Amino acid sequence: MHRIAYKTALTSVAAIASILASACLAQIGNSNDSEPDGVSSSGGSGGSSSSGPGSSSGSSGPTGSSGVGGPGGSTGSGGPPVAGCELGYSELPNGKGGTNVEAVCLSDDMGFDKARSLEAFKTTVYPLLTANCSGCHSTTSRAQSPIHADVDPALAHEYALTRVNFRKPIDSKLVVRMGIDRHNCFGRDCKEASAQMLAAVEAWADAVKPGLPETPRLVPEGEKVTEAQVKEWIAADRATVAAADAEFIKYASLHEIHNAGVSADELNVARVGLSKALNSTARWAPVIVNPVDINGKGIVYRFDTRDYWGYNKGVTKLHFGGSDDDVFFGRTSVNYLGEPVGSDVTTKEKHRYTAEVQEDPSFAKLVWGRVEAGNVEGATDSKVLPPYVDGFKDDYIEASQLVYTVTRPDVYNAIMAIPWYAQDLENELGVIKDEGMKSYEYMVTKQAITIDSRMYWRARTKSGGFYWKTWDVFTGQLEGDVQTIEQAYETGQIRFPFWAHPIPKFIAGTGGGVTASTFSFVATLAQPFNSEPAGCDGQPNYGGSQFLNCRYYTGTEGLQQSAEEVIWDLPNGLQGYSLWGGFNQRRVDAFVNIVRDPRITREDADAVITSRIGFASTDRRLNTGSACIGCHADGMNRGDNDLRDWLDEGGARLPKGEHGVDGWIDDAATVAQVKELYPPSSVMRPRMEDDRRVFLSAMSKIKREMIAGTDKNVYVEPTIWTIEWAQKFYKYAPTRSN
Repeated sequence: MHRIAYKTALTSVAAIASILASACLAQIGNSNDSEPDGVSSSGGSGGSSSSGPGSSSGSSGPTGSSGVGGPGGSTGSGGPPVAGCELGYSELPNGKGGTNVEAVCLSDDMGFDKARSLEAFKTTVYPLLTANCSGCHSTTSRAQSPIHADVDPALAHEYALTRVNFRKPIDSKLVVRMGIDRHNCFGRDCKEASAQMLAAVEAWADAVKPGLPETPRLVPEGEKVTEAQVKEWIAADRATVAAADAEFIKYASLHEIHNAGVSADELNVARVGLSKALNSTARWAPVIVNPVDINGKGIVYRFDTRDYWGYNKGVTKLHFGGSDDDVFFGRTSVNYLGEPVGSDVTTKEKHRYTAEVQEDPSFAKLVWGRVEAGNVEGATDSKVLPPYVDGFKDDYIEASQLVYTVTRPDVYNAIMAIPWYAQDLENELGVIKDEGMKSYEYMVTKQAITIDSRMYWRARTKSGGFYWKTWDVFTGQLEGDVQTIEQAYETGQIRFPFWAHPIPKFIAGTGGGVTASTFSFVATLAQPFNSEPAGCDGQPNYGGSQFLNCRYYTGTEGLQQSAEEVIWDLPNGLQGYSLWGGFNQRRVDAFVNIVRDPRITREDADAVITSRIGFASTDRRLNTGSACIGCHADGMNRGDNDLRDWLDEGGARLPKGEHGVDGWIDDAATVAQVKELYPPSSVMRPRMEDDRRVFLSAMSKIKREMIAGTDKNVYVEPTIWTIEWAQKFYKYAPTRSN
């Protein structure tokens, strides 16, 4: 029966994806510009309301996992969505005849006084936004979402509301965007810009706070919950579990977070973070399933591992989850089971995926065993990594510990059954390649989260979903006094190859016989061993003189100076993530001279950030799992197709020179081919909004049931908040994989 239910869910996914694709085509021509944050993410549908594994007769089994277990349990404080926010997210006009979707939704029915808020907004935050952000975030300019600096203060206000945390202004995206992300800072530096914005948001919040709905605490503030109480509650609940289900039933407790004195809103964030982490690692589960509050106190939650990992495509053993670097260079010698791991692991280990998903409780056992082992296979400069599992107890797991663990890069790679090579993932997902390179829609964004520009593409999958893959290159070693990528472009030291070579050249990779006709791996800057191909202009590699950092495009096969980030739609509507390296091989992290997680470097001065175009002195890398989930808080991050848009505008903004567009801009045939492969932003923006819409629909199911109170929004990314709480609480040392 569950196999049939899964097929029904996938059919629903395909149907919704088909509708969204049609909607995209119908919106071609709408200018729905957006934040150039880099890789676009994809969405899938939440599918049907089928039960998880372990259910019978359409019931939700021992976990009550049909989606009714919000905080408060029988008190019903989870409840339906608030009137006016039935979708669980906002659909706002983009000023060009289309719509944008945003995660936050506030309505009059929540008791929120929008009129009062608008008047306060006009005199506090709005002047700062119009003075510093209207060049992009206004309908009179590029209309990039959020359109919070629009000439119409009412429209600007609607967007600004999606990026403000009135209860804790310092966590507002308006503030964080500069204080952590270093985006478009004004004044002397980002610290000053962030401080100015914070003061303005605080003034706005002072006017709004009296009308905000109160967030309930299901256990009174200051009332400590002891471990003995937690165990007593769990024992009472466990007594109701059928013997056949007992081994799959686990408990997560938020009592440590509650006892630490966090706010009621932050407890809501942790609850959402718990469910999001579980559902984000549910590789083949067809629907969102929330953990269940066992006694209405919003502290202890029960979950059935089969609801997340009880579906499988033939995986019988989990791959080593760590980095290929650690295998090849001898830093890690055993896996989480203590089995030897050698340099042949990437070719010896291969998932033999089946064509269809099957219900498989044994996979849930396999995954849970890996989770309990902790992050022992992550990237390291030594041969031993501490597992960091202090929060795993005999009767339960402390909630932040669970969120932290399943999002560690090595754990995530293993339990998500990410294969060693990208083409194997593409085959399993059914990425459509029938038209060769024309199967994909390509984009180039100059200002992305990468150090240099970013090339990426969007593909369709046979299930009706979407697959996004980036192509990010090493920045290369610059010359003279050039310290930033901006200076490199000004002086002609352009390293990004796709300005001069916009037609992607697919080449052979490694591990499984990938060929040029696989359309998975692209030539960028070859990194030859003891050789230098024509055009390389190489310098000794950071890791050793036998490798060269090729600074210019060669078009040759071999190890490429690149990293790829992949996002695809999970059947439950959330997203899967993976990182890939210079041979198209799976990784746990990306080098800091390619891309960075701004939260890791948030304490650094602006001058330090902008000067780090090579490897950073502190090797804190962007990790798969946690960094991806945290960055893609709302699903797809938006981006402009600068290559195509600037070409259509006449080419004045395109980079010029030997390594710019000079070699093809006057060739009619190449220009025509570029236009065929690179759709304009007016085509790609609706694609992105539809992908966001499906992701936010899945998140609404989590927020609606996991949040106590009438305000069903979270104003920070919940998984990252919970991860960082765990790191501080347990004092887990920062490392390359932590």
